[in-house]
Amino acid sequence: MLRKARKTAELLQALWPMVVSNVPGPIGYDLRYRYWKPRLKHLGVGVILEPGVFFQEPTRISIGDHSWIDRGVIVLAGVDASAREKIELKNEAFRGEPGAVHIGSYVHIAPHCIISGISGGVFISDYCTLSANSKVYALTHHYRSGRDPRKPNVHFGSMGPDEEQCLLQGPVQIGRNTGVALNSVILPGVSLPEDCFVSINSVVSRHPFRKNTIIGGNPARSGEPRYLVDE
Repeated sequence: MLRKARKTAELLQALWPMVVSNVPGPIGYDLRYRYWKPRLKHLGVGVILEPGVFFQEPTRISIGDHSWIDRGVIVLAGVDASAREKIELKNEAFRGEPGAVHIGSYVHIAPHCIISGISGGVFISDYCTLSANSKVYALTHHYRSGRDPRKPNVHFGSMGPDEEQCLLQGPVQIGRNTGVALNSVILPGVSLPEDCFVSINSVVSRHPFRKNTIIGGNPARSGEPRYLVDE
């Protein structure tokens, strides 16, 4: 009887996040906030967590005050401890911690975005927005080995043996009041300065960017000012 009761309790504990994740309306907002408040590293006041939000390693994830994490957003934290080859990309502007995700205050992460701070870390400053389907990666697979570019059996994907994979790893910093438009991708090692705007469908890699500019293209470049300033 005791064993059956323990199994029932374990089942309910496993199902509870699924239930909380999908409850609609004001009751759902309240349940998700209460559920994640003690589990995240930090959860500020007035945060909206929509249905379908997923957090991996929540103790490494922080969210500031009055931010909105929209439907179907995936936030991944943690450290990859595998023996896979890693190409390390430095980012001197990074203000966070390796493997952690920091989402500032007054931030909107729109539907179906992915933020992966695994190993490198991601720091999103206050008053930023990631538009729908945007992606931020501090760790991603590379198409060839950095140690031996002639090596043919390097697979772009995680299902092959560790010795046949190569990863790009580097922290991502997004400055205050920077917006990222629909379907854009921010790659490992990128630093976006404050007051920037990333155009729709852009792929942002490790090119230097100026603050207060419109950033766009593949690969993305800094262009005209986002707003005019007095000479």
